[in-house]
Amino acid sequence: MYDPETANLLRSAPALDGIDPVTIPQLLTSHYAKIVSARLGGESDQEESGSWSLEKIADTYETIASIHSVREIKKSSAFVAASAQQVISRKELLESERPPVESNVDIARVSPSLAAVLLFLAAEQYADAHEAASNIRIDITKQEYCSYIISQHVIDLGRGDLTKIVERANVWRQQFPPGSISNDVEAIAIRAMMNHLAFGIEELAKLLLEPNFQQREMPRVTFNRVLDLAAERKIIFGEERIDYTYPGIRHLASLLLLMFDGISGSALANVPPPIGADPTFWNNWISYRAKKFPYIWHNHRKALDRFFHFSGVSSVLVLPTGAGKTTVSSIKIASVLAQGKKVVFLAPTHALVDQLTNDLSEMFPSELLGSSVSSDFDLLLKMDIALPEIEVMTPERCLAIISFSPDSFEDVGLLVFDECHLLSPEAGKIRRALDGMLCVLGFNEIAPQADMLFLSAMIKNGDEFAKWIEELTGRQCLNIELLWKPSRQARGVVIYNNDELEQVKRNAIGIQNKQNLEKGKVAKALRSPSKKELNVQPHVLWGLQHNWLDTKNNKAICNFTKLIDENVFLNGVLRNGKVALQPNANSVAAQIATICAKRNMKTIVFVNQKQHACSLASEISHKFSAQIDITEKEQKLWNALAIETGGLEHSILHKPTVAVPHNASMLKLERELAESMYRRDNGARVIVATPTLAQGLNLPAQMAVLAGDKRASADGGGRESLASHELLNAAARAGRAGHLANGIVLLIPDPVISFSSGSSLTPIVVEKLQSLIPEDDRCVVITDPLTEILDRISVGDVLDRDVLYMVNRVASLDDNESSNESSLKLRRSFAAYKAKQSNNFEEFNLKINTLLNLTDSKGREDSDIALSALASQSGLPIDTILLLKSRVESEPQHLPISVDGWVRWLVQWLKENQQVRALLLDDVKRSMLGAVGKSKDAEILDEDLDTICEGISSWIKGKPIRDIEVSLGGEPYATAITKQQCPQARELISNVIPRSFSFIMGLITRVVVEVAPFSVNPLLNTEMIESLSTAVRLGYDSVEKLNFALANPHLLSRVVVHLEFDKMKV
Repeated sequence: MYDPETANLLRSAPALDGIDPVTIPQLLTSHYAKIVSARLGGESDQEESGSWSLEKIADTYETIASIHSVREIKKSSAFVAASAQQVISRKELLESERPPVESNVDIARVSPSLAAVLLFLAAEQYADAHEAASNIRIDITKQEYCSYIISQHVIDLGRGDLTKIVERANVWRQQFPPGSISNDVEAIAIRAMMNHLAFGIEELAKLLLEPNFQQREMPRVTFNRVLDLAAERKIIFGEERIDYTYPGIRHLASLLLLMFDGISGSALANVPPPIGADPTFWNNWISYRAKKFPYIWHNHRKALDRFFHFSGVSSVLVLPTGAGKTTVSSIKIASVLAQGKKVVFLAPTHALVDQLTNDLSEMFPSELLGSSVSSDFDLLLKMDIALPEIEVMTPERCLAIISFSPDSFEDVGLLVFDECHLLSPEAGKIRRALDGMLCVLGFNEIAPQADMLFLSAMIKNGDEFAKWIEELTGRQCLNIELLWKPSRQARGVVIYNNDELEQVKRNAIGIQNKQNLEKGKVAKALRSPSKKELNVQPHVLWGLQHNWLDTKNNKAICNFTKLIDENVFLNGVLRNGKVALQPNANSVAAQIATICAKRNMKTIVFVNQKQHACSLASEISHKFSAQIDITEKEQKLWNALAIETGGLEHSILHKPTVAVPHNASMLKLERELAESMYRRDNGARVIVATPTLAQGLNLPAQMAVLAGDKRASADGGGRESLASHELLNAAARAGRAGHLANGIVLLIPDPVISFSSGSSLTPIVVEKLQSLIPEDDRCVVITDPLTEILDRISVGDVLDRDVLYMVNRVASLDDNESSNESSLKLRRSFAAYKAKQSNNFEEFNLKINTLLNLTDSKGREDSDIALSALASQSGLPIDTILLLKSRVESEPQHLPISVDGWVRWLVQWLKENQQVRALLLDDVKRSMLGAVGKSKDAEILDEDLDTICEGISSWIKGKPIRDIEVSLGGEPYATAITKQQCPQARELISNVIPRSFSFIMGLITRVVVEVAPFSVNPLLNTEMIESLSTAVRLGYDSVEKLNFALANPHLLSRVVVHLEFDKMKV
């Protein structure tokens, strides 16, 4: 449950008689796992008999934290005490036995819930403090008014809402409730000391918010003053003794002092402007951010201490998922912006691009930035469009802009590459990695003075990669590994009792044989009555600490609990007369998620097919009659969605439900709605997603259920295991800093695994738990995809599609200077660096020469430099570019003058040239066939292109999704729900247009601008030509509509934009 750094903090607490601090992490994890099982109805958390109860642990270590003189002892003891208190609070909540609300602070005591927040802050565990703040209950009738105010202050400290404290400070002393002021001497004394403590908290809030706050020691002085006032000292027989007259007040003062020592040095407001930064911009941004995120996590401080945010410093930052990669990168981004430079932020998926655009827009609002954070990358193809201050895009799109519009990067000072472990090629898939590496090389070539920031949770060889970047840029590149996690997960695998499994298999075979006799026929498959016997009790095997597998001593630090108080159905098949069990992962996951939802636990279920996300969400929702209320913002989204789809019956989301899907087929409006409903406490309780979207999901979940760790292989040849980084990314969705400090992860493994009482764990069980709790999350060694290309060439595989793509990318131009540049770029690659380090550069050089020889053989003597550059930049053969140019030049006076005309022109060209069609459409062939309703293994025919053309035409003319489906030959009015949801239109919109047609339109733009037929065709509009890619991608058939859409972002639907534009024209 605890990462190594956090576990070490717990273990560094002092040993006590009967408590070995080494066992504290597994003790707390064990309790937490049992609470989870109890909450799901599995089994109760009966505390084992012993001298140390959780309450006693909490109280004892809280006392140590408040009185010990050594800072590190105080910090570790505070964390142990607060963590134990947090487990107690969860047990009370589970058992509905929370004690009645009492005064949180009085003469004699400080409530454990209030103390827990201060203790977590003292230990710099801000996510825990945020969660613990929700456990503080306040009843103004049960406590003195100052105690009420202090409770509110502490809640806001825990949540980081410091502006509320400052605002409250200005008014609360004038708002004492009538009759609440007593003239009793003791009451006056208590009120005076509490008033002082409240004042100290208020001064601390100002210190944490204001960059130039002067009286930095005022909070400490104030807390110490109360500490002295709360105890009367007497000299008796020559010895000083303390008579605690106000122990509750004194203890609170000591906790506040402890907390002050923990967080006063963590203020974001204390970070000075980096060298060269504009102080005004920097301080304005720091003040803005500190209002929402005033604390710098201690892992982020390590990066700041190494000056990663200074100009001229690149970095490879390795942080676990959920450890604040975007947050820490924002400080580097702010530093770059404060120096008048711009930022390009790369993310591997469109879902993550959307997520980051929203996150960065919140971090850098337009009123501070001067422009909005953008993800409309293809607007940069227009001649007069400048790069905004922050542009978010995929590496593939960035490579295209580097190729087509290199001048756009003139003022860029930073490239941020999120999830950079994806630079390493996956088995059989290297195109994305190739584009990523070429993007890095190309960016450095056109913006050599810009810094680079690489972010990942998964990189193993960060130091090696950083040294390459240092060599590439000629400047310092830090490798910073920050392995602490602000939130944590209890992780376990679903497992079954072997004796029970054997029994149900025997039962199933018995019924199968009986049925065979009765029916006089031996069934080849397991009969339905037999399947009903495969009904078993699920358990969970929990790993109790990060390094739970002690191979040296042949020991596993884990435990079993019953998962839920009901059985689940497994699947089964007949093999050689015996029953082979299958995990039935989706059904089991749905059953677990349903129970979680009934217990008001926010749950994410990961399934391995996007259609399963929809069906499983529907299955879970049908088990609830509860109505989900919607917010005003969501109502606007629902209204826009109804118009965009042509009716909510054509949406994947029909109405607010308890469980919502999240997959790549969903429209952006649908994804935003699903995420918005799930984020709310009173909204959806379950979200069902695919692992590939895990990187784009930043949602609070108490439970993450992974429904299987295998999927159908891409080549259709059976099943393959999910990659390690996919499993770990999905697992990390449980518990998110700022939302939930702790979460639960359950893996339903394939195949079914079992345990036998009193026996050791089997290798398969160890393997499954290890996949979820590895020794280290860093599981990807970055390699250069260029190495694989060179290896394929060296064995003669020169017609391989990836090889041809690379050949076209680096193909030399006629002049020697460009040829040298291509050669030099390859010889500065990561592959080249690794070859030098392993003393294999001579062999690498020979392979590079072979690649360059292939590029020289492409024959460019008849092509001009501009078109050769376009071929090299796009990765297409020069022959294809020349064919496109010839087509444009053939009848310049008859070239289309509208976006729709160019769509039809393009389709006609694709129909006329089979070679060009194969080359340009191969990557989206299966999607195109899906869009026209054909088998994805068929071939694309001319009539299919005509159908696609009508679909795109409907898209850019503002037709709703329903009508686009009709134009593609779909059946949106059929009774089948899957047909009503317009799957063909979704395939067109999600894949065909963004991955192919908008890219080809960008090529057309470059060629037409190069040919410049505007004088012979005066109706041909330059701005329209430059806008083709963006207009087709976003769905507009004119420049005017596109500009209207961009100027009116409050219009949430493409169809609405068309309607409003038409009204305006009238």
